[in-house]
Amino acid sequence: MNENPLNLVVVICHDLGQHLGCYGVPGIRSPHIDAFAEFGVRFEKSFCTAPQCSPSRAALWTGRYPHANGVVGLTHAGFANDLNPDEIHLAQVLRAAGYDTHLFGLQHEARLPERCGHEHIHGTGTCAKVADDFVSFLGSRTDTRPFFAQIGFAEPHRPFPHDDVDALPPDAVSVPPYMPDIPEVRDDLSEMEASIASADRAFGRIVEAVRSSPAADNTILIFTTDHGIPFVHAKMTLYDPGIEVALIMSVPGAAKGIVRKEMITNVDVMPTLLELLGIPIPGNLHGRSFAALFREGDYTPNDAVFAEKTYHTYYDPMRCIRTDRWKLIANFENAPWQETSPDYFNNAKSYVEVSKALNVPYSVQYHVPYELFDLDADPYEKSNLADSPDHRAIRDGLIVRLRNWMRDTGDPLLDGPMAQRAYDTRMADFKRVN
Repeated sequence: MNENPLNLVVVICHDLGQHLGCYGVPGIRSPHIDAFAEFGVRFEKSFCTAPQCSPSRAALWTGRYPHANGVVGLTHAGFANDLNPDEIHLAQVLRAAGYDTHLFGLQHEARLPERCGHEHIHGTGTCAKVADDFVSFLGSRTDTRPFFAQIGFAEPHRPFPHDDVDALPPDAVSVPPYMPDIPEVRDDLSEMEASIASADRAFGRIVEAVRSSPAADNTILIFTTDHGIPFVHAKMTLYDPGIEVALIMSVPGAAKGIVRKEMITNVDVMPTLLELLGIPIPGNLHGRSFAALFREGDYTPNDAVFAEKTYHTYYDPMRCIRTDRWKLIANFENAPWQETSPDYFNNAKSYVEVSKALNVPYSVQYHVPYELFDLDADPYEKSNLADSPDHRAIRDGLIVRLRNWMRDTGDPLLDGPMAQRAYDTRMADFKRVN
């Protein structure tokens, strides 16, 4: 460990994407997050590796893709997915390096929070409560070791909790261009905006607590999220609104108020943090450190990022490659074009009503094998060019690159259908019955 080790605080929200004022979304009450962006470094082209909660978080905290770390779907309840036994969470690495490690609030990357390796687990609750717990911890700690705080907010995940903030009128919110402007969407966006405002308040308290503490000048502070907002064409899809995530970092000694335009993916975060903290980077990580961007050192930007989905509520395997201009999505099952929850009134009303409003023809209600988008001409990914003869060479070149990535990272999907852990546990129980 360095002689003067840095502390690390990471705040991660649920289902937020880049739906913030500092990322250009109008009418969002996110003043504390926006002010933090002015104080730190905001990554404009930041992506997750999976558009669902558990797989994305598992990739963030292990630096390895979901198909390799074992979390190919949700970890809670009957889905039963979990980190492989030999996967190493960032908390485990830091604890072994002498850090005082703490989990505040939600984790969603493992079946049990104890699996992640934190020395102290503080419980869950609203974002306000989680912020209270962190502020209390920071104000009373006497431990002289450097500390790592992983802080997880449930907000703004559906049903969009916001006890301490009133919702705006539905006509006051902006509807993203990739969604139809219908009442059900506006109602949901209004509730989600209030939940974001609640999370913003809690984050502001965390920032203030750090800045007014003795740790102010030697703490890396990060704000991020797991994947895109929970609406059609976003969460549970590999379109940009599903895989774009907020990433804002404040690093002691680094320039402030900077916007970086390099493509970053969340498997890059763990090796970056380890390099910034002066801790050896494990050799099996898939991500690449971008620590040089905080030191104005030499850095070769990613020329492509990759993302995947295997399971959310059902088997829907797909993989994608995204360059600055092109996006190729390969769909490996004839599954519905948009996954929805069966809970219409509490979790999926807008999904269903959007489907009705779009009136998608039956012939395209299921995935086509390939989707190819020119992001310069078609930023909302509406015009699929995969079958265009003029774009065949581009499509095939991206297919080869995507297949090579799957091979190089040991993606089991290349060898056949993948079962999630629910299958393993249920089949084992089925075979036990005499």
